[in-house]
Amino acid sequence: MPSASAARDPRYRPFRVAVLSVYLAVVSLFCVLITASVARSVRSMSPRREPVRTATLDRPACGTRAASLLDELEEHRRSLTGIVPASAADESWMTFRVEWLDRLRQSERSCGVDAPEREDLRRLFRELEHLEDLYTTSAVQYAGEIAPALDGFRRALAKMQTGK
Repeated sequence: MPSASAARDPRYRPFRVAVLSVYLAVVSLFCVLITASVARSVRSMSPRREPVRTATLDRPACGTRAASLLDELEEHRRSLTGIVPASAADESWMTFRVEWLDRLRQSERSCGVDAPEREDLRRLFRELEHLEDLYTTSAVQYAGEIAPALDGFRRALAKMQTGK
């Protein structure tokens, strides 16, 4: 085993510096690429909220829109258990989620939720978006925890029914 002084031979210092520099450059590039990819993904999965202070719909129509969005959310949540294979439920939910968030943002713009006199509507739409966040968590947990067991059961049942 070489001694500590031999391991730090000054003749090899430029090579150690070069190897360390290349290593740090590669790791830094990797980190930057991962961060950019995550940021791009988050941006595409979360439509922007644009401030609009003028309402084109009255309060009852806004309430009807919010109720309709909730009904859509509930209907799609219930349909998750029918997706085969069940492990694809989260992909289905994420596709639905982006489209649903676009409709939510359009409704917020039409209802002028940023206007000071419409604080109650802003709260209503924020609660609706919070529900969607909770449903997203539930869909991802379903696809990751329950779906593999459900898919396994379905395979075993199909195998038993076909006699193979």
